[in-house]
Parts: sequence; C-alpha cells; structure tokens
Amino acid sequence: MALLTCVFRLEKMVVQEFTVDLNKPLVFQVGHLEERYQEWIHQPIVSKEGPRFFGNDVLEFLTLTKWWAVPTIWLPVVCWLLVKSIRMGHTIQEVAIMALFGIFIWTLIEYTLHRFLFHIETKTYWANTAHYLLHGCHHKHPMDSLRLVFPPTATAILCVPFWKLVAFFATPTTTPALFGGGLLGYVMYDCTHYYLHHGQPSKDPAKNLKRYHLNHHFRIQNKGFGITSSFWDYVFGTLPPSKTTGKNN
Repeated sequence: MALLTCVFRLEKMVVQEFTVDLNKPLVFQVGHLEERYQEWIHQPIVSKEGPRFFGNDVLEFLTLTKWWAVPTIWLPVVCWLLVKSIRMGHTIQEVAIMALFGIFIWTLIEYTLHRFLFHIETKTYWANTAHYLLHGCHHKHPMDSLRLVFPPTATAILCVPFWKLVAFFATPTTTPALFGGGLLGYVMYDCTHYYLHHGQPSKDPAKNLKRYHLNHHFRIQNKGFGITSSFWDYVFGTLPPSKTTGKNN
C-alpha cells in the first residue's frame, strides 16, 4: 500500500512538472499550476526573448508593446489636458502645482497597485490566468522587452474610471490638470520601469534604483514595491533588508 502511494505521488509530481510547456502558448497553461503557480512565477527566466502567450496571432499582437509607444501616445494627451485647464481660467503656475500633485498621487497608486493587486496570491485556474496576464508574466520573464510597459489599449480603458474618480473629487476646471499630472506620472513610471530593466545606468540615483528594483525581482519579491522611488516603501515599512543593511547587490 505504501509503495502504491509513493508511485501515485511520483506520477502526480511528473504531471505537474510538465504542465507548463514553454514552447507552447502559456496563458491558458499556467492556471493548471494551481497552488504551485506562485512558486513558479517567482523562478524567473532571464531571456530577452519572451514566450508566446496566445495561439491566435491577433491576441498575441495585442500583448506586445514597444516602450516608446507610451510617451508617443500619452504625452500629447497630457499636454492637451494641461492646456485645457489653462484655457478654463487657471494660470500656468496653478496648473503646474496641480500637475505635480497628480504625479504625487500617481506614485501612491503605483505602489498600491503593485503591492496589493499585482502581488495578490492566486491558486485557482482563472485567477492564475488573470494574474499571469496582469503581472505574473513580468516576474517569470523579467527581461521580455515587449511585455514590460502597459499596452495602450488597456491604459485607455483604465483611464475612464480614473477620470471619473478624479472628476468626483475635483472641480471641472481642475480635473484636466490633476488627471494630466497623474497620467504624466504613469508615463514616467512605465519609462522608468523599462529603463531599470534594460538600461545600464552608471551613476546614482538611477544606478541605485536599478539595483533596488532588480532586488525585488531576484531576491525579495514581497518587498520593494516602489518603481520610481522607494518613498512609499519607507512610509509603509516594505523596504527590503538590502536597502538598509547591505550593498552587495
């Protein structure tokens, strides 16, 4: 009986080991890992060539984004929003202050999303699948340059509820500048994130920020959630130990 139990467990382990075939589209495979999914995504594969997500070419294309698409598409929108508030009666100085406040709020949103949504623990098929598309793929393939920034289509969709949220708290004339500042913060975040993975900074603060972020990927995944800075990690106590006790990474 004991021998049969050992054989069954061994067969189960073999099946689980070969659940994910990296040579096939991954998105609809990863859910089958169930409880083992979290462990799997935190064993990164360092390769500039990313995996295939979907068998369908159209869906696959929609998951690929060049980094320069983010500033190219969204910086003109930021400018339009800031000018809109100026035309509605605000001075350039007032708009600049509102934009800076929007950037500051974005840094908190950046931290909150990364910590509580992007690093949510999942174990069911569809939850694992959704998480892999959202952020798990980035931790599994951190050097995949075409899936590092957020796809513009998804950003445009998310802009709608965020605009309504800002409009709820702000006035009609301040909403464009505040939202524009937040959107500018997002652009800075995505471009910074890409640079931290693929740039080679030689001086601080960029060099230290790159070390800080790669520490999040390769050493302590449940700490160091800030991308553009470590400010909110400091505020909420999620600084990784290496930030204060070591410099060997």
